[in-house]
Amino acid sequence: MSSRSRRATAQAKRSRQRRSRLAFAGIVVAAIAIVSSFIVLQAFGGSDSSIPERVATGEGRILGDPKAPVTVVEYADFQCPVCKRAESSIVSRIEEEYVLDGRVNIEFRMFPFLGQESWDAAQAAEAARDQGKFWEYHDALFNAQGRENSGAFSYDRLVELAREAGLDVPLFEQTLLGNVHLDALVEEAQAAQDAGVSSTPTFFAGDEKIVGAQDYAIFQQAIEARLAAAEVAP
Repeated sequence: MSSRSRRATAQAKRSRQRRSRLAFAGIVVAAIAIVSSFIVLQAFGGSDSSIPERVATGEGRILGDPKAPVTVVEYADFQCPVCKRAESSIVSRIEEEYVLDGRVNIEFRMFPFLGQESWDAAQAAEAARDQGKFWEYHDALFNAQGRENSGAFSYDRLVELAREAGLDVPLFEQTLLGNVHLDALVEEAQAAQDAGVSSTPTFFAGDEKIVGAQDYAIFQQAIEARLAAAEVAP
């Protein structure tokens, strides 16, 4: 066998190993990925638009001031088309109207229930967070969204997005292939189910639950009620 053939064989073997190790994550989490009921996501419609450029800064998975008096929690799946719609039409408005002035922060939580690529993308986003670029990678994932489990979040594509986001790619790959964040993501998904989350996107403004990409006025009313309860001036 020529040296070129040996290199090609070795490369193919490494590629299979990468995918099998990521596939293992799906086997581990299969039990909690099944939900008893969920809203048909397509009923809300998806979005072909890109995520608007961020106007607020964030640390970790929190966008805005961590000490803001009101927190809006968002549970989402990077493969969910309605989550992308919510990001571009709802979350961006909350960011501009409430996060920028310090009254509200937005906390992103993972609920990857749509299949293997959802779990791979969630792990990749955590690997980006390790390098201080969660929100950059978060936006890149939604902007790269395709049909569910169609290869839009294949291993190679996730690495390409990491490179485009300016991440340390070898470190990113090491974290992703090692399933470093898998156990924590499993626990997070289970906690979401325990909190009553069964579909994405699901939001909580305080204890008020809002499911889907509802009219922005519903979010606005919920946030204003929490601000009033916290005696925060308009």
